[in-house]
Amino acid sequence: MPYPAASCHIFCTVIDNFGDIGVSLRLARILQNELCWRVTLWTDDEAALRALCPDLPALPCVYRGMEMRLWREGEDLPQWQGADVVIETFGCELPGRVRQGIRARKSLWLNWEYLSAEEWAAAMHGKPSPQADGTEKFFWLMGFDERSGGLLREQDYAAPDAAALAAFRRSLGLTPKTAPEWLLFGYHSPIWADWLHMWQAAGEPITLLLAGTQIIDSLKEAGALPRDSLPHAGSVFQTACVTLVRLPFVPQDDFDTLLHLADGLIVRGEDSFVRAQLSGNPFFWHIYPQDEMAHLDKLDAFWRLPYPLFPADTAAAHRALSDELNGRGRLNDTERLAHWRLLAGRDSGWTQAAEVWRQRLFAQETAAEKLANFVKHR
Repeated sequence: MPYPAASCHIFCTVIDNFGDIGVSLRLARILQNELCWRVTLWTDDEAALRALCPDLPALPCVYRGMEMRLWREGEDLPQWQGADVVIETFGCELPGRVRQGIRARKSLWLNWEYLSAEEWAAAMHGKPSPQADGTEKFFWLMGFDERSGGLLREQDYAAPDAAALAAFRRSLGLTPKTAPEWLLFGYHSPIWADWLHMWQAAGEPITLLLAGTQIIDSLKEAGALPRDSLPHAGSVFQTACVTLVRLPFVPQDDFDTLLHLADGLIVRGEDSFVRAQLSGNPFFWHIYPQDEMAHLDKLDAFWRLPYPLFPADTAAAHRALSDELNGRGRLNDTERLAHWRLLAGRDSGWTQAAEVWRQRLFAQETAAEKLANFVKHR
């Protein structure tokens, strides 16, 4: 539902990798394109933003109709003129001038938090947080049921057609597909050496498309790859039945196409995790590790939702591998291989379950639709 009068300022500090700025950029684009809001995105890391938007002019600038500006936490922004909606992403600290403007203008102030399927997140979504100066800040917690803040999904989201996928393969320098392909975009971990051994032992040709460098570095440190292998984007290394390909970094505009290029996915972070689900491909989530293994509660809360769509043995195999990937115990070689072979079998039901889950998500209101209604009733 359009809300044309709204000016919206989004503030983002980049903590690690591209997760925070990736979500903030996607949010900014959707609010501008679908709600017709006038959006300004403030970030403290121009390089991270430019990696996602290689054609970005020097900041400050107007990029695809959105204002892009630099700021630093602790900077007061005396030039700030106010906005109807102010979104602080992931708990960043707003400048004092912005907080003053929120109070004076009675702006809608949202604390846009990390995505979670945990019960507390659904219960907290949309709740006010009264501040010491009398203003109210509202929690926005995206999630997977009607009580949550929804997911960032474009109204015109569509899978690329065969011609677009073929053209994208050529742009990446990939040869025509001759074996199942898995996209691997994960964090640094010693588990990758065990999983590479699993794929080798499976005896079936498979191509691993490696995004980023953390998995490659993990394999080299474990001695599973030679130190001089995969030196640059486009490099290929063959070991037994496994072909490893190092991919170039792709802009955010191309990331969905990359997900559709593969037959299966291992993704990390938040934005990639949501986009994997929207692709309808089978996937594992390599969740960001937290102290005292707190990330496992978040992991379990999510997988409890789609697992009822899986055949029982498929869900058990997936859970065992997902747990190992994310630091809950270790499997022996025989167990790991048996779980993989079950999942990779044509009759495992994994692909069908992923598609049914995707359809359920597309039947729900998006975060933008929920936000438009939230604003309307304020």
